[in-house]
Parts: sequence; structure tokens; C-alpha cells
Amino acid sequence: MTMRHLLVPLLTYLPQGYVHRQNPLDDRAESKTDLVSDPRIGQVTTRMVLNHTTGLPNWSKAPLHFDADPGATWQYSGEGYMLLQRAVEMVTGQSLDAFMRSQVFEPLSMQSSAYTWGANSVGTLVPTMASDGTKRKLKPFAVPVVPTSLYTSAPDYGRFVVALLNDRAALEKITASPVTVSRQLDLQWGLGWAIERADDGPFIWHWGNNLGYRSFVMASVRTGDGFVMFTDSDDDMALAEPIAQAMLAGKHKLFDFAMLH
Repeated sequence: MTMRHLLVPLLTYLPQGYVHRQNPLDDRAESKTDLVSDPRIGQVTTRMVLNHTTGLPNWSKAPLHFDADPGATWQYSGEGYMLLQRAVEMVTGQSLDAFMRSQVFEPLSMQSSAYTWGANSVGTLVPTMASDGTKRKLKPFAVPVVPTSLYTSAPDYGRFVVALLNDRAALEKITASPVTVSRQLDLQWGLGWAIERADDGPFIWHWGNNLGYRSFVMASVRTGDGFVMFTDSDDDMALAEPIAQAMLAGKHKLFDFAMLH
């Protein structure tokens, strides 16, 4: 994707408008939808989605609304990624799962990765544990929900991170012109990745926080060192900081970021 494409309003690719599924985490056929009428939806670009400046909420169980004007401020938004997913599916004529399989998973030999879980899924879905030690029963995603439904393994995701760290052009796009998240913590957000500006940085990083699962990934743009952490408990995000200190020497202020807690 060129820098020019990043600036094209996503509604360009959705001539009938954006039909928002209320409560995207509910994949039942009868889930309510609404055609977004706020004219600001026509200002949202791919860049705004990737750096979380759409002004949209994280999730909405009601008709989609804006919390801020597009481009005005940083606010983490899964709903923005749902809009981008719809645009990608319209442009490619494929489901998000099929598109990612052909463009990313198969080229990188990520054989245990998909955005849906079904009878033909490869690998084993690790059960998640409740705080009392019992296994939770979770309903797997039957339709792709790009901000939250990635099924993968640590080796697979490691392959993706290695490929990214070896792609200097992609890293330059990710880290160029980031938006400020917290000056106190030296945190910024680039294209799809959080960025920590440290003395021996920058470091790109992200986390996953789904019911019963915690994950974390962090890597040095300068050295190529990094790690991937996947866990099956609500309480395991605390493991990320000592791993980062062991793998990427020094204190990282990003672990004071409120959303990690």
C-alpha cells in the first residue's frame, strides 16, 4: 500500500455507505446493523484507522457514533478496524480470512493462523483458565472480526514479526509521522503498532487482551531483537515486563501504560 492510498477516505471503497454491525463480537445472523449517517465517516482514512485517530469508540453495541472528529486525537478503536475490514473485503471481493491467508499466512508459512475457527482449522485451540483454575468454555469466532479474532501460535506470529523486521520499507512506513499517545511515557502510535521512543529504540510493540487470554509482542527496530508472548490466563500480562527487561535491556516506560492493566 502506498502512502497515497493511506490518505484516501475509506468510504471511497464503500459506495453504498458503511453498514455497521452493532456489537461486532456477536456473530449471530440476527445481530443488529445500522447505516452510519454521520458525515464524518466520509473523512476516515486508512492511516487514521492504523494510528487510532478515527474518533470512533473501541466498540459499540448501539448505532455507531464519533467520540471526536477524525484526525483530532488518539483513541484506541476496534470499530475503526471493522470499517477497514469492510473496505478491504469490498475491494478484494474476498472475506478478510481468505485475503489474509493468500497475502500473509501462506507466503510466511503461518499454517496455524486464521481469523475464524471451524472444522477445518489447523492446530489445537488452547483452553483458557478462569481465576479459580477451571477451564472456560468459549465460543470460537465463525466470522472474521479483524481487531480481535486472530487465531495463531507463537511460532507463526514469530515468523510474521521476523518478516516485518527484515522489511525496512515497511518499518519506515510504520514509524514515520506517528501520533502522540503519552509524552510522559514516550509513547507514540504508528501504522498498526505502538512505538516507544527510548535511548536505544525505537521499539514497536502491541498487546492482546481477550477474555481469558493475554499476549504481548515487542521488538527493537534498531537491532531486530524481540519476543512474542502468548498466555491463557487473565492475569498473565504481568509477565511481559520481566521478559522485556531480559530480552531488551533497560526499563521500558510503556509498561506504565494504563491500557495494559
